Amino acid sequence: MTLSRFLPLLNLAGCLLITGIILAQWLKERGLDARIDNLNQQLVSTREQYETEKKRATALDSDITQLKESIESTVKARKETEDAMAKMIAERQAEVATVATANQSNQEQAKVWEKAITDRDEKIRTLNAGLTATRARLDEAISKLKEAGAR
Repeated sequence: MTLSRFLPLLNLAGCLLITGIILAQWLKERGLDARIDNLNQQLVSTREQYETEKKRATALDSDITQLKESIESTVKARKETEDAMAKMIAERQAEVATVATANQSNQEQAKVWEKAITDRDEKIRTLNAGLTATRARLDEAISKLKEAGAR
């Protein structure tokens, strides 16, 4: 083979080699483009999920704040009720003591005590009903918080 015939064959082989390399790079680039598109879709999905979770966390924080306020108001109401009950009991006891010293008669003293105890019991029942309602609201708020946390 002569050099004049060999060079075109060598040139053809070189061109085929370069074409193969270009084709391989082009196929690799198409694969990378597809992977980049897939990763971009995953990124968008992840960002949406992040925003959803961020909103959910904000809602849960708000629920916790409301629950804390509810608990504080319940504790305050309970304390006020206990104070009112203690004051009322002290007043009733003072009234009973005054009536007992003023009336030496056992019958009159027994009637006054029965009335004071009945009034006190009625007030205790009323206050207990208020406490029960407040506890029910607290339990309901806790269950809502647990439901929100479970989601």
